[in-house]
Amino acid sequence: MLYIQLLFAVGLLSAHLASSANIEDALAACGKTFGVDAGTALLNAKDPAFLEKNKCYLACVIEKRDGFKADGSIDKEKDKQLLQEEEKLTENLKKKYLKATDDCDGSAKADKCETAYEYIKCKETKVAGN
Repeated sequence: MLYIQLLFAVGLLSAHLASSANIEDALAACGKTFGVDAGTALLNAKDPAFLEKNKCYLACVIEKRDGFKADGSIDKEKDKQLLQEEEKLTENLKKKYLKATDDCDGSAKADKCETAYEYIKCKETKVAGN
């Protein structure tokens, strides 16, 4: 179950659009690019020493799923839409992620890698704490 939650934390940042990559394709392509395994990419996301390549892996997945706005911030509306459509999440977990999406800062940081990391770290922290 933890693996599924972590997998969705990576991929729940865009809608199911015909032009966007599906989550499995995005995870595989970004994993190959950055040498990161989807199953372990977020296991230490709360660790201050989180590897830069893992941060950029998260950004890659978000970008492949059209989850960034033009200004480099997270498109939280796409994130929410995908959460609403996701059938593998329980209703309780879906509510927690939706609340975390509202509560977490998706504004652009120094670069997309940092933006993705800070946003996902916030969401995972809030979901785990509820």
